Amino acid sequence: MKRLLLLSFLIVMVSPALASAGEDGVKILNERCAYCHDLKGPAPQTIRQLWKRDAPDLFYAGDKYRREWLVAWMQKPVRVRPAGVNYLRAINSTPTHLKKTKKGRKYDVLWGKYLKPLQHEELSQPEAEAVADVLMGLTQHYDLTASEHFDASKKVTLDQGELLIDKVYGCESCHQIEPGYGGYTGSELYTAGKRLQPEFMLSYIRRPKNWDPKIWMPNLHVKPADLQKIVNYLILLSKEDYNASH
Repeated sequence: MKRLLLLSFLIVMVSPALASAGEDGVKILNERCAYCHDLKGPAPQTIRQLWKRDAPDLFYAGDKYRREWLVAWMQKPVRVRPAGVNYLRAINSTPTHLKKTKKGRKYDVLWGKYLKPLQHEELSQPEAEAVADVLMGLTQHYDLTASEHFDASKKVTLDQGELLIDKVYGCESCHQIEPGYGGYTGSELYTAGKRLQPEFMLSYIRRPKNWDPKIWMPNLHVKPADLQKIVNYLILLSKEDYNASH
């Protein structure tokens, strides 16, 4: 398995000549994606390195994402982190005792006009398919997901899941469970079930720093039964159509 993973890595980073005629996924990643995304790892090992990251790491994309979502997103990129990957550039961090300034800004709110538009080129469907195929082969953290087992029988209602997310574990302080409802510093949760593999969600929520040693997301010590319920809730939540009302 390790040899296969190493081979996948070498193909992506070293051997675009192995590509078939035309601009395939390997060439696109090396020439058009590697400038912003880390394709080789490891994750940032210091806070300084973390704050320099402006795009998601992709060296474990095959452990993390659902292929169908990748293909659709690359054709029509949209922001999934309200404040961007580096949220300090778009969040008002005015001290609590100065919650309102002369311009009426409040503590911990999104400064929309300071958040740069998402700068990500759109790929054609054939390009997106080719890139997704390569990304799904990047599985440097396969050991973390292979030890997880998603139990789809631990179903919850939307209300029960929101209770866990909000009242029990406080996830909404950083994440949104619908557009405009929740925090700004983390990625939106209402699309997580479509974006992310269940095993990745289980593993990341269980121990975020196994994936990202310096990430600000804490280990909330979620109970195993609750962990399964939360992932089931995120999958259920992702089936809601928020575009109809927003």
